[in-house]
Parts: sequence; structure tokens; C-alpha cells
Amino acid sequence: MVFKLFLQCCTLPNCHFPFSLLVHKKEGKGVKRQIFKIFLGLAACLFLSSCGFKDIDKRIFVQAIGIDHSDNEKEPYKVILKIAVPSGALKESGTKYAYISKQGSSLSEAIRFLKSHTDKELDFGHAKVIVLGDSVLEHSLHDVLDFFFRRRDIQMISWVAVGKPSAEKVLKVHPKTEMSGTFALSNFFSDNGVESPYIVSSFLFDARRRIVESGFDPILPIIQTKGDKHKLMVNQSVVFSGVKNTKTLQLSSMQTKYYNLLANNIDKMDIKVGKGQKEFTFSVDSAKVKYKIITSGKKPVLKMDILVGGIIEESKFDMSPKDLNKYSRRAAKHTKKEALKLLTLFQDKDVDPLGFGLRYKATRLSNGKRIEEWKNLYPDLTFDVSVDAKIMSTGTIE
Repeated sequence: MVFKLFLQCCTLPNCHFPFSLLVHKKEGKGVKRQIFKIFLGLAACLFLSSCGFKDIDKRIFVQAIGIDHSDNEKEPYKVILKIAVPSGALKESGTKYAYISKQGSSLSEAIRFLKSHTDKELDFGHAKVIVLGDSVLEHSLHDVLDFFFRRRDIQMISWVAVGKPSAEKVLKVHPKTEMSGTFALSNFFSDNGVESPYIVSSFLFDARRRIVESGFDPILPIIQTKGDKHKLMVNQSVVFSGVKNTKTLQLSSMQTKYYNLLANNIDKMDIKVGKGQKEFTFSVDSAKVKYKIITSGKKPVLKMDILVGGIIEESKFDMSPKDLNKYSRRAAKHTKKEALKLLTLFQDKDVDPLGFGLRYKATRLSNGKRIEEWKNLYPDLTFDVSVDAKIMSTGTIE
């Protein structure tokens, strides 16, 4: 009835509504057809559903996700969620967290069950760190992370790390330096907080790329805590390899530092040169690494050029600015030795976190067998490393 009255008004001579023009210009079946289409469109709007948005007071934000391996083979995964507890006062010092955990046969099952542990909707949009317990690394890395790759509300820019002795113990550490509104774990990897050559950062999207892509093995940082509920350490890393991407090689602090140098992921690092009274520390401010794989000769060769520059940061003897070239040669020799040791270690353990295999595959015409060629070539590869170190100053003030 209302619609009929509306059409009658539109057909009045003094009506300026667009429908009146339509009616006066077209008559008969054409007019009825146009009116029917408009009515059908308006009727369809009545069946549109509203959005599924929930107010912020109905949500609770997950800051970090931990995964440990339980002793129950039927429910092998233990999921721990670190949840930020909202505070009423902005000036209140420190940050409060709540923890909920559940074992399950799969990660999705455990997380679905954890939703029944809170009175608010779990929001994973702010989950910045995913911590894998050391015990879960015996399983396939792809199987463990598959849930996070697929879930749409998990950000692919979340950082992935390994927790020792377990993910739960790492998540429950409260550093005294953590301030309100900040998250200590993310400060290790974001470069907005600490900057260290001993820290390897791995985004979730990069971990997936390395897992799926051949010729590029995943490497994750290790977060350690040793019984102290207020202290975390991140200065080691672990490399995964094989078809199932299981734990293969753990790198020490020194090896992690030189990996960052070769991967060209550092801004500053120190290189200790010499021993005893002839020892000095070279502070690297800039680094550049280039390499190419040469297969035209009798034996395959990986030629790598490393350029490092900086100043002397510490010394146990008096240094003369006239001998900077001499100190530079010593620093270059030491850097070359450490780089070769790390490259040889990767080769012996058959791991490739630097992506040499991917470079080999990308710089040659595809024949469907390039990665198999690389697997046969890698054990016989010879490393030709040259280092150019430039020390700009002895760092002393006269």
C-alpha cells in the first residue's frame, strides 16, 4: 500500500522526483519493468545481513602464542595464550597478563576450546610473537606452523621464535624493564628496541617462504630463560632442514653473529682481532656481501666478496693512525677465517640458511632439475672468500 502511494506521488506533474521523469518519458510495459527492477532492488536490501563487528569491550587481545609438546600422544600439542589484561589507568606502571592453556590433538582444536575459558572473544590481530617450545621441534616445522599460515586473523608479520626450555616458561617471564603499553618479546625483533648482531629475526611469512621454497632453509632465533622470571636472552639461533624441516643445527652466539654478517642483516657488530696484548676490537658500522656461483670450471666455486668498514672500539695496546692499513689487513684476515668456518659448517651439515640453492636455481634456465643439481653440487662446492676491511680511525682522541 505504501509503495502504491509512493508511485502515485511520483507521477504527479509537479513532482520533481526522478521516477516522475521516468514515468512521463516511458509508458506501458517499459515503465512497469523499470519500476519492478527498482522495487526488487529495494526488497533485496531487506535481506542483507549486518556486519559481525564486536565492540572492543567484548574482545580480549592475545599478545603471544606458545606451543609445547605434551607427554600425551593422543593430544600432543599444548597451546599457551598470553593475554593482555586492560588497565584502567594509563599511568599505571608495568603490564598485566593472563595465561590460559589447553592440550589438544591439533592446534585449532585447542584454541577453539580455549574460547570457552574467557568471557570475551579472543582477538589474534595483535599476536606479535609465536614461540615454539624446544620439545616440539622434533616434529615437522611445517605441520606445527600450518595452522598459522591458514588462519586469516593471524598476521603474517608476526615473529616466530624457539623457546628454551619451553614456550610456556618463556611466555611467563616478566622483564623488569617492560613498561606499560609495550611488549618485551617484540622489542627483541622489531629493531625499535634493542639492536644486536646476535639476534636473528624471522617473520611468519618468511618462515613459510623458506619452508615451501627449495634451496632456502628456515632459521629461527632462540629465546632462553634460566629459572629467572625477569630475564630473557636472545643470542642464538637454530637452522631447520630436510623434507620435514626438523631441527638440524643450533648456532652459537658467535656463529649467529657471523650469519647475520653474511646475510647482510646487521647495522653494527664487533670483531675481536688477535690475542693477548695484540688484541683489538673492530666495530663494524657498515657491511656489504656479494657472491656468485661459478660452475664453468672443473669444480664449482662460490666466490664471495665481503666489505666491512668501521673504527677501532677497544684495544690492549697503543695504536697509531699511521698503521690503519696494517690493522685493516689483520681484521680482514680474521673475518675471512670466521666466515669460512661458518660456510664450511653449513656445507658439512647440509643446511642452506643463506639461500645459495635458491640463487643457483634463479640464475639458470629452468629445466625442472635445478634443485637436484644443486643437491649434488653443494657437497663439492669450494668457497673463495675475499674480505676488504677498512678501518677509518683508531677511535682515540689526542
